[in-house]
Amino acid sequence: MSEKPKKNEGGTMETLADTVGLVPNIKKNDNLIQGAVVGGGTLLAAVGTYIVTGNTEQVLVATAISLIVLGILSGLVLMVLGWVRTAKKMK
Repeated sequence: MSEKPKKNEGGTMETLADTVGLVPNIKKNDNLIQGAVVGGGTLLAAVGTYIVTGNTEQVLVATAISLIVLGILSGLVLMVLGWVRTAKKMK
């Protein structure tokens, strides 16, 4: 029988996501933080747009744009953090 791979051993999806980037992240804490940032930022954008304009169509547009922008930005931040984690493991 083959041995079970160790947690930090290469070849896992987590290692691939940290070293390559642009791959789905499976770390629970990273996903919770990203969800909170995207959800909170989108909520703030929607409320702020409604307060300023009072127009529900503009609120929908601002919500869609903020979901896209915050999703991409938070994903890029998590990608760089993955690279930093991998660099620290290699030392």
